Amino acid sequence: MKKVITSLLVFILLFNFISCNLVYASEPDTPSFDRGLGTKNVVIGNNTISEMMESGTVSQKQGSATKTILSIGGAAASTIGMITGILARLVNVLVVQIDVLMGTMTAAEVNTPNDLETDGTEFFFSIDRCVFNRVPLFDVDYFNVPENPDSYTLTDFNYNVGSAEITANESNVKIKSSIAKIYQFCRVLAMAISLLVLIYIGIRMALSTVASEQAKYKKMLISWIESIVVLFVLLYIMAAIIELGNVLTGMFYDMRCQLINDSSNDYGVFENTIREKTLEYVFSFSGLQLTIWSIIYWVLLFQEIKFFWLYIKRFLMVGLLMIVSPLIIITYSIDKAGDGKAQVFSSWMKEFTVNVLIQPLHALIYLIFILTANALAIEAPLVGLALLLSMGTVERMVKVVFDMKGLTTLRGINKFMKKG
Repeated sequence: MKKVITSLLVFILLFNFISCNLVYASEPDTPSFDRGLGTKNVVIGNNTISEMMESGTVSQKQGSATKTILSIGGAAASTIGMITGILARLVNVLVVQIDVLMGTMTAAEVNTPNDLETDGTEFFFSIDRCVFNRVPLFDVDYFNVPENPDSYTLTDFNYNVGSAEITANESNVKIKSSIAKIYQFCRVLAMAISLLVLIYIGIRMALSTVASEQAKYKKMLISWIESIVVLFVLLYIMAAIIELGNVLTGMFYDMRCQLINDSSNDYGVFENTIREKTLEYVFSFSGLQLTIWSIIYWVLLFQEIKFFWLYIKRFLMVGLLMIVSPLIIITYSIDKAGDGKAQVFSSWMKEFTVNVLIQPLHALIYLIFILTANALAIEAPLVGLALLLSMGTVERMVKVVFDMKGLTTLRGINKFMKKG
């Protein structure tokens, strides 16, 4: 898929380069052409380029007469434009439906006094909403759940991102409530199994007569005590990690609002502007112009689908990691007794931390690469798309620096739909 996108971008760049290099030999209003029979003034109207794009011909007024000059390859260009335009319209029928479907699933009310640009209902899904935690379906705060799942008011579970208040999503609340109940069951089960492990360690210590074996099981007993402490403290560790992620995301969101609401900034959000422009142009233009703007829209939507998939998987994976966390503690004493290291618990902790904190990392990257270059991205949509594509590279670099490249539950936006 990356090769297809790269080929499309190369095609667009070449087309823009060719179409933008129409250079006139003299003044644009009255250029001169030497026909061999003398010099005659020819006036080129403002609609010349559009005529070339649409019909492949240019109407050229010469005195009182009108002479039609066939542009080189005009018929072929017109035919290609017509065919690609028709195909683009057919594809857009499906693409727009996907965009609307994602918007229906992620729509939310946002209430913030400091950000008039996003105040109200946010319908269309965007990377901007996703990384700044304004999609309530993807909220991973599993501690914001009802005590009584059968009777609660949805508005009680609205959450804050910086200065903004986001309405809760009913599906999100129900899933988190179910996972919380399963976690409580697994926690009780882990305590019962830990008790059996203690009995086992005690019996082996009593039966051991060799000093080396006694030292081994004594060490295992100490590890068991550590595991019990971790079991009771783990809930607070997970809450602290989630709260840290929320605080960082909220801080970056407030910075984002300041950039958007800056009096010198008239550009808004890059994705929203591009979507509005492309949807307007898609239904206004035809031929190659329609095809080019459609491709820009498709690439933007493909990037958004990647983030949609990544964050819905992240939401479920964080819940799964919370469910298995008490059972991971059971292996703590046995695992640590071997080489003094609890590899299973360390791997779980790394997976959970990265799954939670990947959102503020994406928010920071978006803040730096997109919003700070907002004006440039809006004036040159291809630059904005290139910046969006670069987010995966930056994410991979950060993971390499912090030795997080071996994660299994969260592959990253560059590993879209890949297995293994």
